[in-house]
Amino acid sequence: MLRRSASFGGLLVILATAPVLATHPEATLKSVRTSAAAGSAIPLQGEKFEAGQKVKLALRGALAEYALVEATADGGGLFSMQLEIPRDVRPGQYLLVAIADDGDAVAKLDLTVEPAAPMVAGDHEMVGEAGASHDMESMARADDLPIERSRAGLEWGVIGLIIGLAGGLGIAMVRRTA
Repeated sequence: MLRRSASFGGLLVILATAPVLATHPEATLKSVRTSAAAGSAIPLQGEKFEAGQKVKLALRGALAEYALVEATADGGGLFSMQLEIPRDVRPGQYLLVAIADDGDAVAKLDLTVEPAAPMVAGDHEMVGEAGASHDMESMARADDLPIERSRAGLEWGVIGLIIGLAGGLGIAMVRRTA
């Protein structure tokens, strides 16, 4: 008798979760492009969504997730757009997901994000922290900063002398306490 009630309980669990599993149709995301540079746009189509369904599009990577835009399916369960890839997205492999209101990912598309295209000549003006405009070509870069690492013989002699004096004082203090 105990066996029968245990299997009946398992059947109840399966029946109770079945409607939850079937709440999302097999929606798809499609694009003619499988890769895009950060800061560019790709054509995107959504198909087989519920009529009027709103989904949030996001890029999910190994270390970060980027929220993008919201899309709404038309009466036929379709949507179409030019999806902007933010310029600050790091290059790598991502999964573009459509997230339903309940938090489920209802559609997925593999997408490779490439480094952002270099800025063109008209985009070379930047605004600094204080609001002052700076030309990018006049700004310092790490490879422009000389870092001197060599020491002259006299400098090494002074460093050695300081180390020797510190060692000698340490030995004298140890002998005095012993």
